[in-house]
Amino acid sequence: MKLRNFLLVLLAVVSFGFGRQVLQNLPITTDLLSADASGAITDIQSDGAGYYFNGVDGITSFLTTNGYNGIVWGDWQFDALSSLNRKVSIAFTSPIQVADGGTAVPNPPFTINSVNAHIEDKCTAISYDMITMSAGQSFPCPAIVHFFNTDGNEYRIYMAPDWTQPATPETTFVEVTCNAVASDGCKDWFVDPIPAGYDASGNPIPGAAVGRLVYFGCPSCPRTNGGGKTTDDGNRGDYHFKFHFHLTRP
Repeated sequence: MKLRNFLLVLLAVVSFGFGRQVLQNLPITTDLLSADASGAITDIQSDGAGYYFNGVDGITSFLTTNGYNGIVWGDWQFDALSSLNRKVSIAFTSPIQVADGGTAVPNPPFTINSVNAHIEDKCTAISYDMITMSAGQSFPCPAIVHFFNTDGNEYRIYMAPDWTQPATPETTFVEVTCNAVASDGCKDWFVDPIPAGYDASGNPIPGAAVGRLVYFGCPSCPRTNGGGKTTDDGNRGDYHFKFHFHLTRP
């Protein structure tokens, strides 16, 4: 393992001048699939324009060098917040009512819309590492979906039961699975909700994550029209989300 980690660092170090070394993010091709492994329509999916490539159409998608606990390339970050051409489709079609365990009356900004969004997992926050996974290995990770509605209002979806402040204990982690490895680490992953169970052959049965929607206000709106940060706790309810993300190293 020590030799493997050494090789990982060596492969992505770029030298500048006399001994100055800077680690580089590892580019990731992202596919936000429109159906999960069971064929069910997903609530968080692409805009229908195909793969998202790092550095194309204002997209960034990579394993970051800036992880928690000193871990390099342990977390995936995808960003389309600044893209003029690409969006992410998000659906709030499965709200959880307060009587069923929701923490607030569901109040989403839309039912389904394509928006500028940022998605990231935070596996390193609980000391997991995506690049050093072995084929077939899975583990849970906190995740956040950050987006701006078309009217400029800002929201985040938290899927992190014991990580956020304020806490969102009713939510669930996502599950990251390594599908294949190269000589320098994992190269192919799925990001899914925690499975609902397993079939007789031991295959996971796709589930639905629980996420809390939090409103942050409208930074771009004139203050005379209600712009600025929200004055309440921002809780806009809990929802079930199906998703199936496929990540690969080019």
